[in-house]
Amino acid sequence: MKFEGIFPPGITPFKNDEVDEEKLTEYLDFLIKGKVHGLFMLGTNGEGPLLTFEEKKKVIKITVEHVNGKIPVIAGTGCVSTKETIELSKYAEKVGADAVHVVTPYYYPITQNGIIKHYRKIAESVEIPIMIYHIPPRTGVKIEVGTLLKLAEIPNVVGIKDSSKDVIWFYDAITAVREKRPDFIFFSGSDALIYTHLTLGANGAVSAVANVFPEIVVQLYEEFKKGNLDKAKEIQDKVLKIRAALQKGFPYMAGVKGALKLRGMDFGDLRSPLESLDEEGLKELERRLKELNLL
Repeated sequence: MKFEGIFPPGITPFKNDEVDEEKLTEYLDFLIKGKVHGLFMLGTNGEGPLLTFEEKKKVIKITVEHVNGKIPVIAGTGCVSTKETIELSKYAEKVGADAVHVVTPYYYPITQNGIIKHYRKIAESVEIPIMIYHIPPRTGVKIEVGTLLKLAEIPNVVGIKDSSKDVIWFYDAITAVREKRPDFIFFSGSDALIYTHLTLGANGAVSAVANVFPEIVVQLYEEFKKGNLDKAKEIQDKVLKIRAALQKGFPYMAGVKGALKLRGMDFGDLRSPLESLDEEGLKELERRLKELNLL
């Protein structure tokens, strides 16, 4: 399986606050139809931290079975503790996920040495490829470039998804790591920086906008790969406007499920304590998306 291209950070549909299995498969079909290159499940947009351990297992299993090898599935298995992360990673490997993504441990102020020990223990416990999920604004933990160089020495730590939005860090990291390990994967983790990260050598992007408009973000990537840079930049400008339409003034992440609802797909509310859009918010989002000729 190739880990390159556009990987939406798939949402988790809910019905009466329970994982809606039927809607999850419907959503996966929508993304596959949109020609995405892979799936990044149980990340931020998938509300991974808000799911129980058993719910996470359910989402991973349903996704792997339903996708059935059509595109790669990277399953989110990162938990606060190394022990739980290993357990969930073993499960993802057992049911056939193509890789796991492991968020840097959060809540506690972890040392750089603690980060290395965490990923090394996970890597020693499974054979499945591991992708680091780097999101310092949410975890409070930043990986230093020197630390990433050490992590890249671990054979089954295959790459990183960077959601730091720190372009200098990304540039430093990709330059340093690729000198030692040319095959190390770098994914952009911000819709505002897909084009920028691709020009710096990224393999692809984990795009929240692609959760709703997969065809647009996939086109951005494909045009870039063809060398049509002006067209790719033009689409990036559009993605930036969509990102703003989904986010500005709304509760965190509410725009994604709201926009899907406006596209005719109701995948339920966000899980508490996150808030979904109310009727007024949906009307405003509809106005914004119509202004962008998206509805």
